Amino acid sequence: MSWKLRFCIVVLSTIAFSVNAQSEPYTLEKCIEIALKNNFGVISAKNSYDAARWDVYSSYGQLLPSISISTDRSESWSPYYRRIKGVYIPGAGTSVEYGGNLSFIQSFTGLGLATYANIKQKHAQKYSYFYNYISTQNEMIQTIKESYFNLIKAKMLVDVYKDAVKRSLEQLKVAQSKYELGSVSLSDVLKAKVLRSNAQLDLITAENNYSISKANLNFNMGIDITEEIEVVEDLPQRSFNISYNQALNEALTNNPSYRKAIYDLEMAKAESWMAKANFLPTLRFYLSHSTAVDETNQLLNFEKNDASYYFGITLSYNIFNNFNDLSYLVSRKKYAKTQEENLKYSKNAVALEVKQAYLNVQQNLEKLKLNKESVEAALEDLNIVKEKYNLGAATIIEVLDAEVSFKQAQTNQVQAMFDYNLAVSRLEKAMGR
Repeated sequence: MSWKLRFCIVVLSTIAFSVNAQSEPYTLEKCIEIALKNNFGVISAKNSYDAARWDVYSSYGQLLPSISISTDRSESWSPYYRRIKGVYIPGAGTSVEYGGNLSFIQSFTGLGLATYANIKQKHAQKYSYFYNYISTQNEMIQTIKESYFNLIKAKMLVDVYKDAVKRSLEQLKVAQSKYELGSVSLSDVLKAKVLRSNAQLDLITAENNYSISKANLNFNMGIDITEEIEVVEDLPQRSFNISYNQALNEALTNNPSYRKAIYDLEMAKAESWMAKANFLPTLRFYLSHSTAVDETNQLLNFEKNDASYYFGITLSYNIFNNFNDLSYLVSRKKYAKTQEENLKYSKNAVALEVKQAYLNVQQNLEKLKLNKESVEAALEDLNIVKEKYNLGAATIIEVLDAEVSFKQAQTNQVQAMFDYNLAVSRLEKAMGR
């Protein structure tokens, strides 16, 4: 095989693979992955969380002392007289001196209570931002699920109405044949034409809804709404075997909104301790070494006689501070009380969300079973009425009624599948999955 032929095969294979990759339908997981990469809210929440993680390091940095190093060089000039042959002659001389200073300063506000409380506050803030990020993700995932399920529902309804159009055309042909044979009146043909027209209008509406649903999914994923995508056309009946108490316990363990409320309270308590620390004195430690030498290589000679050392401990206390400390303490205590109430509210809100979602899952599961039976019964009725009409034992009105009932049963079944999957996804969101 020549190299030219091999090259052509490689190029064609690459093109074929690219076409297949582009035509591969989007799964729900792929749509969620794209949305999480493009959504501004998720990106913003992730950046806030990353910044909060670094804030924790800054709080530990308060345990480190402040270190300062300085050096200087001074040159002095001084006049003097020299005696030469009994005569004093004025002159001048210069001297050079090098100085250095190394100092350590450590300060603890509120005898160290403020530093400890600040570390606690930064840790709680980090987790608060983390669960806010997870909550934002879950909201985005839920939005994508709803858009995805709605798109599949719209596509399934298009198929339902396409089948309805086909059946209406068949029914029109039957009515025309029977009219030509003189077994029915022109009224039957006209009614069959109305059935066909209504089915075609329903199909147009369904196709428009499908296009809108596709654009809506694209928008929520953050891609061009005109981009043509295809999704995996499946609304599976997912099993969800879990009791309400199990669902509630899992929600109280994993629900990000509730977890965030817990750490918001921890953060508020830490800020309250920081405010209390302002009423305690500030403790400072000083340690410094200074030296004055004739040469630079002697600056690091800590044993030199002309070096000096200083060590000190001070306590300072701001008595009034314009009552700012008292005002800050009151505001932080009130804020902590607010977060306590917010935690109680969040717990009840999660319990309510789980309760509603759990009951909706049970309700829609039963509805799904009933609608499946309704479709089977409506199809059987339609076939029987059509057979009777062909034999002259039923009117066109009965056929039209059976057709409408069957189409409505199919529509209800699609809606029930959509509602069930949506209810399951909402319960999973409430549980923090």
